[in-house]
Amino acid sequence: MKKLVFILILTCFGLAGFTTKVKHEFYVSVTDIYVDAQKAQINGVVKCFPDDWERAMNALLSHQLERYVQLDSATQDSLHRVYLKKHFNVKVGQQPIALTFSGTVTGPDEVYLLFEGPMEMPFEAYKKDWNVSHTLLADIYPSQENIVILHYSGQKYTSSCREGNNYEFNHSF
Repeated sequence: MKKLVFILILTCFGLAGFTTKVKHEFYVSVTDIYVDAQKAQINGVVKCFPDDWERAMNALLSHQLERYVQLDSATQDSLHRVYLKKHFNVKVGQQPIALTFSGTVTGPDEVYLLFEGPMEMPFEAYKKDWNVSHTLLADIYPSQENIVILHYSGQKYTSSCREGNNYEFNHSF
Protein backbone atom coordinates (compact mmCIF):
# COMPACT_ATOMS: atom_id res chain seq x y z
CA MET A 1 0.00 0.00 0.00
CA LYS A 2 2.82 2.41 0.87
CA LYS A 3 4.47 1.74 -2.51
CA LEU A 4 1.21 2.53 -4.35
CA VAL A 5 0.79 5.81 -2.44
CA PHE A 6 4.42 6.72 -3.20
CA ILE A 7 3.94 6.06 -6.94
CA LEU A 8 0.71 8.09 -6.95
CA ILE A 9 2.49 11.03 -5.32
CA LEU A 10 5.34 10.81 -7.82
CA THR A 11 2.85 10.65 -10.68
CA CYS A 12 1.15 13.82 -9.46
CA PHE A 13 4.48 15.62 -9.55
CA GLY A 14 5.44 14.12 -12.92
CA LEU A 15 8.34 12.14 -11.49
CA ALA A 16 6.99 8.61 -11.84
CA GLY A 17 8.59 8.03 -15.24
CA PHE A 18 11.94 9.09 -13.87
CA THR A 19 11.93 6.84 -10.85
CA THR A 20 10.11 3.79 -12.18
CA LYS A 21 11.99 3.44 -15.47
CA VAL A 22 14.25 0.41 -15.43
CA LYS A 23 17.83 1.09 -16.47
CA HIS A 24 20.57 -1.44 -16.89
CA GLU A 25 24.28 -1.19 -17.49
CA PHE A 26 24.79 -4.31 -19.61
CA TYR A 27 23.82 -4.37 -23.28
CA VAL A 28 24.05 -7.63 -25.16
CA SER A 29 22.79 -9.34 -28.28
CA VAL A 30 23.18 -12.97 -29.35
CA THR A 31 23.64 -13.88 -33.01
CA ASP A 32 23.52 -17.41 -34.39
CA ILE A 33 24.98 -18.10 -37.85
CA TYR A 34 24.21 -21.50 -39.39
CA VAL A 35 25.98 -22.98 -42.42
CA ASP A 36 23.33 -25.24 -44.00
CA ALA A 37 24.98 -27.50 -46.60
CA GLN A 38 21.70 -29.22 -47.55
CA LYS A 39 20.07 -25.94 -48.55
CA ALA A 40 23.35 -24.36 -49.73
CA GLN A 41 22.53 -21.40 -47.56
CA ILE A 42 23.69 -19.46 -44.54
CA ASN A 43 20.91 -18.59 -42.12
CA GLY A 44 20.97 -16.61 -38.95
CA VAL A 45 19.20 -14.65 -36.31
CA VAL A 46 20.19 -11.68 -34.15
CA LYS A 47 18.41 -11.56 -30.79
CA CYS A 48 18.32 -8.36 -28.79
CA PHE A 49 16.17 -6.65 -26.20
CA PRO A 50 13.18 -4.66 -27.50
CA ASP A 51 13.92 -1.49 -25.51
CA ASP A 52 17.55 -1.42 -26.71
CA TRP A 53 16.43 -2.00 -30.30
CA GLU A 54 13.74 0.70 -30.13
CA ARG A 55 16.25 3.23 -28.83
CA ALA A 56 18.63 2.44 -31.73
CA MET A 57 15.83 2.80 -34.27
CA ASN A 58 14.73 6.11 -32.71
CA ALA A 59 18.32 7.33 -33.04
CA LEU A 60 18.13 6.56 -36.77
CA LEU A 61 14.94 8.60 -36.94
CA SER A 62 16.25 11.49 -34.86
CA HIS A 63 16.31 13.85 -37.86
CA GLN A 64 12.64 13.10 -38.56
CA LEU A 65 9.56 13.84 -36.51
CA GLU A 66 8.59 10.17 -36.29
CA ARG A 67 9.09 7.63 -33.55
CA TYR A 68 9.88 4.00 -34.25
CA VAL A 69 6.68 2.64 -32.67
CA GLN A 70 4.61 4.87 -34.95
CA LEU A 71 5.99 3.28 -38.13
CA ASP A 72 4.19 0.53 -40.02
CA SER A 73 5.90 -2.88 -40.15
CA ALA A 74 7.18 -2.41 -43.74
CA THR A 75 8.92 0.84 -42.79
CA GLN A 76 10.32 -0.74 -39.63
CA ASP A 77 11.68 -3.65 -41.68
CA SER A 78 13.29 -1.18 -44.07
CA LEU A 79 15.10 0.46 -41.14
CA HIS A 80 16.16 -2.95 -39.85
CA ARG A 81 17.56 -3.91 -43.26
CA VAL A 82 19.66 -0.74 -43.50
CA TYR A 83 20.89 -0.94 -39.91
CA LEU A 84 21.79 -4.64 -40.10
CA LYS A 85 23.66 -4.18 -43.38
CA LYS A 86 25.70 -1.34 -41.88
CA HIS A 87 26.50 -3.04 -38.58
CA PHE A 88 26.83 -6.76 -39.34
CA ASN A 89 29.30 -8.10 -41.88
CA VAL A 90 30.72 -11.57 -42.38
CA LYS A 91 33.57 -12.77 -44.59
CA VAL A 92 34.90 -16.24 -45.17
CA GLY A 93 38.43 -15.96 -46.49
CA GLN A 94 38.36 -12.75 -48.46
CA GLN A 95 34.82 -13.46 -49.72
CA PRO A 96 32.09 -11.27 -48.18
CA ILE A 97 28.95 -13.26 -47.44
CA ALA A 98 25.98 -11.61 -49.16
CA LEU A 99 23.61 -11.71 -46.20
CA THR A 100 20.19 -10.19 -46.65
CA PHE A 101 17.69 -9.24 -44.00
CA SER A 102 14.65 -11.52 -44.28
CA GLY A 103 12.34 -10.32 -41.52
CA THR A 104 11.67 -9.38 -37.94
CA VAL A 105 9.87 -11.31 -35.24
CA THR A 106 9.07 -9.45 -32.06
CA GLY A 107 8.43 -11.39 -28.90
CA PRO A 108 7.65 -10.13 -25.43
CA ASP A 109 11.31 -10.19 -24.35
CA GLU A 110 13.36 -10.16 -27.57
CA VAL A 111 13.49 -8.82 -31.08
CA TYR A 112 14.62 -11.41 -33.65
CA LEU A 113 16.25 -10.11 -36.84
CA LEU A 114 16.40 -12.89 -39.42
CA PHE A 115 18.96 -12.99 -42.22
CA GLU A 116 20.13 -15.38 -44.90
CA GLY A 117 22.56 -15.67 -47.77
CA PRO A 118 23.58 -18.14 -50.44
CA MET A 119 26.60 -20.38 -50.10
CA GLU A 120 28.63 -19.24 -53.09
CA MET A 121 31.64 -21.44 -52.33
CA PRO A 122 31.98 -25.19 -51.73
CA PHE A 123 30.87 -26.32 -48.26
CA GLU A 124 34.45 -27.10 -47.16
CA ALA A 125 35.50 -23.50 -47.87
CA TYR A 126 33.34 -22.39 -44.92
CA LYS A 127 35.53 -24.35 -42.54
CA LYS A 128 38.19 -21.65 -42.18
CA ASP A 129 38.97 -17.97 -42.07
CA TRP A 130 35.70 -16.56 -40.72
CA ASN A 131 35.81 -12.83 -40.04
CA VAL A 132 32.82 -11.37 -38.24
CA SER A 133 32.38 -7.64 -37.72
CA HIS A 134 29.39 -6.96 -35.49
CA THR A 135 28.83 -3.39 -34.25
CA LEU A 136 25.07 -3.69 -33.82
CA LEU A 137 23.87 -1.27 -31.11
CA ALA A 138 27.45 -0.21 -30.28
CA ASP A 139 26.72 3.20 -31.76
CA ILE A 140 24.02 3.65 -29.10
CA TYR A 141 25.54 1.72 -26.18
CA PRO A 142 29.35 1.94 -25.93
CA SER A 143 29.35 -1.09 -23.60
CA GLN A 144 27.40 -3.23 -26.10
CA GLU A 145 28.53 -6.84 -26.40
CA ASN A 146 27.47 -8.92 -29.40
CA ILE A 147 27.87 -12.62 -28.79
CA VAL A 148 28.18 -14.65 -32.00
CA ILE A 149 27.72 -18.40 -32.30
CA LEU A 150 28.96 -19.99 -35.54
CA HIS A 151 27.42 -23.37 -36.42
CA TYR A 152 29.31 -25.47 -38.97
CA SER A 153 28.92 -29.22 -39.62
CA GLY A 154 27.80 -30.12 -36.10
CA GLN A 155 30.44 -27.89 -34.51
CA LYS A 156 29.91 -24.53 -32.94
CA TYR A 157 32.16 -21.72 -31.89
CA THR A 158 31.17 -18.84 -29.63
CA SER A 159 32.92 -15.51 -29.43
CA SER A 160 32.14 -11.94 -28.54
CA CYS A 161 32.33 -8.72 -30.50
CA ARG A 162 32.85 -5.83 -28.10
CA GLU A 163 34.86 -2.68 -27.66
CA GLY A 164 37.91 -4.66 -26.47
CA ASN A 165 38.31 -6.43 -29.82
CA ASN A 166 36.94 -3.62 -32.01
CA TYR A 167 33.70 -5.56 -32.45
CA GLU A 168 35.40 -8.14 -34.63
CA PHE A 169 36.77 -11.68 -34.43
CA ASN A 170 38.32 -14.36 -36.64
CA HIS A 171 37.90 -18.13 -36.44
CA SER A 172 38.62 -21.34 -38.34
CA PHE A 173 37.01 -24.68 -37.51
